Amino acid sequence: MDPYQPIACALYDRLERAIVTRSGLNIRWCEGSLQRQDRVTILTLETASGEEFLGFEDHAGCRYRVRLDAIHFVD
Repeated sequence: MDPYQPIACALYDRLERAIVTRSGLNIRWCEGSLQRQDRVTILTLETASGEEFLGFEDHAGCRYRVRLDAIHFVD
């Protein structure tokens, strides 16, 4: 995988607000070579080995952990 690229502080703040308010967000992310998009509930923001990750649950209840720089759209 490519070296981690930090995301904008404003986007990070938005993700933090979504955790606190338990509000859903529409996000688009890469999962390997696949592009996925769904309305999700943000569960966690984590840092490991200098990379930041988003933990979330999709509409079907499946949980994911995605590196923040793999997220391409948030609404």
